[in-house]
Amino acid sequence: MAARPEELTEEDRRQLRRAGERLRTASKELESLVATEPIKNRWAPEPAPPEILEAARDELATAWRELVRGYRELLGWEPPPP
Repeated sequence: MAARPEELTEEDRRQLRRAGERLRTASKELESLVATEPIKNRWAPEPAPPEILEAARDELATAWRELVRGYRELLGWEPPPP
């Protein structure tokens, strides 16, 4: 385990970058399902089916755990408390 960011290998950095990208993607996907704005006089967003919302929430939670695990294993960092 590296104690400092400058001690990370290229593979370690790739792992953290992929985990961060996965979390950003999962967040954007969930946001697109629940926070879409209607367009006046054109359309109103349809609610997403419950199984789609559940899958998106599960992916977001999995992506978060992956990112936290990477920072914990590679740098010994803990996430901030909620």
